[in-house]
Amino acid sequence: MLAGKKPLAAFGDIIPENGIIAEEIIPEKAFAPYVEQGRILRFSQETPSIKESEVMRHVCFTLPDQEWRARTYLWLREQSWSGNMPNDTHCDVIIGRLLGYDEESIQQFIQQF
Repeated sequence: MLAGKKPLAAFGDIIPENGIIAEEIIPEKAFAPYVEQGRILRFSQETPSIKESEVMRHVCFTLPDQEWRARTYLWLREQSWSGNMPNDTHCDVIIGRLLGYDEESIQQFIQQF
């Protein structure tokens, strides 16, 4: 990301009972020094599921001039997780673009499912 090759890094998982998501899933500590320096911005959101008593935490990291990507990503995830919008291939295409993947890579990802 700092090299300018990736505009958005996004992570998420269901929050466990102890409230702690492992660093391997959401690498908060890895990004922390850059967030503290202001070189990377951190965004997070917790969204309850309408189907179960689960809450999903999404965390995004962007460069300062790419914060719109994180805000859009979090909105899409919130809408799909809460049941307001289907999580389908159209959503996957938009998310792939937000993450900075080229169209060929996005299509290859979609075809896996």
